[in-house]
Amino acid sequence: MAATGQTGVAGLPLPFVRLIAICEILGAVAMILPGVVGVASILTPIATIGLGIIMIGAARIHFRLKEPKNVATNFVLLSLCVFVVIGRL
Repeated sequence: MAATGQTGVAGLPLPFVRLIAICEILGAVAMILPGVVGVASILTPIATIGLGIIMIGAARIHFRLKEPKNVATNFVLLSLCVFVVIGRL
């Protein structure tokens, strides 16, 4: 992943990176699926909060690596998560 420019994962163990990737995929599915199916709509804000927590962690890592553009991207995504949570609750 570092070869493609994703430097935030450089100091993290591979199993942890894979866990985060799985959590992000499941979180995205849990954000979209309840609205499409119309069942268990409480999953949307819960999944969004989880993705927001991941964005906070990612921003911390990028801040430590002195990557302000990536930190800004994480905060934009975090802001979108907050917007979705407020809209769903």
